[in-house]
Amino acid sequence: MARLRDVAARAQVSVSVASRVLNNDAEARINPQTRERVLAAAAELQYVPDHRARALRLSRAGAIALIVPEVNNAIFSSLHQGVQGVVHARNSSVFLAQLDGESADAHALAGVVGNGRVDGVILQRNEHLTDGDLLAATRLDVPVVLFNTRLEGHLGSVALDDRRAVAIAISHLRELGHERIGFIAGAPRHDAALRRLEGFRHAMTAADLPVHEEWIVPAGWEAPAGATATTTVLSRPDRPTALVTASLNAAIGALRAAHDAGVSVPSELSIVTIQDAWMAQYTVPTLTAVAMPMLQAGARAATMLLDHLGGEPLSDEMVSDPAPELIARESTAAPGA
Repeated sequence: MARLRDVAARAQVSVSVASRVLNNDAEARINPQTRERVLAAAAELQYVPDHRARALRLSRAGAIALIVPEVNNAIFSSLHQGVQGVVHARNSSVFLAQLDGESADAHALAGVVGNGRVDGVILQRNEHLTDGDLLAATRLDVPVVLFNTRLEGHLGSVALDDRRAVAIAISHLRELGHERIGFIAGAPRHDAALRRLEGFRHAMTAADLPVHEEWIVPAGWEAPAGATATTTVLSRPDRPTALVTASLNAAIGALRAAHDAGVSVPSELSIVTIQDAWMAQYTVPTLTAVAMPMLQAGARAATMLLDHLGGEPLSDEMVSDPAPELIARESTAAPGA
């Protein structure tokens, strides 16, 4: 027997949109083409509504879930703060949880959220999830807003201006006199990492600087991956004078790798990272960073989700105001300074 989520998957919409169409929700603002797709999918699958389940769903849990890859990661503290501020102002609550490392799969999110525990989900993608697993994970009986991830077949996301952030980092290094710049890339499966890599290539070309493919190393978001990737770059006989890392944790790993290789930062190697948090001020040397508007983006994601629960449509948005901001610290200097 077909379920509501099967209809939603066939029509390529969220479960909540499919539900509003099939229940003739007069307050829902549904595009006519979307409505036709849902009705056609329901007819093809011979879907029969479960009115008992619908009656249960009408009772709100009064909470939303914020799901991140690691709750102890300082990068997510501002995101949590932004979400919490909006949710509390609207008399709801936030349930904070994580999808654990490589064990994350298409079934894990449903297990974390639980049956009827929350009214909706804000999900920060785990780097181990494939696009297929992520899409399957979003097929819940509650709406899901993706944070800094956009996914074909899923509507509802809030993204950061990753390309602009990398361009700011390149501009800073160019102004210092660097021309030989490498990139420690993020997790290959993550679309935000791909945007940052695209931003690196575009910014280097725009600055009329050569892109050395051997200095671009896909890694991951965490310190061990950053250390391994930086060791690879520094082991080459011809190496860069500066590195941009796709994440703060990876930059901390890059600092350790440079130390272990006997490479002085910043006199022999400048490092600038995308994302900022308190620990960037306590490394030796302190880390130059491009701070992203995590608080504002978190607030926007929460607003989108709560508005949708009130009948507004989901959308894919980018937070570009405020813009990413360069915070210059000790890890960057002119070449040979």
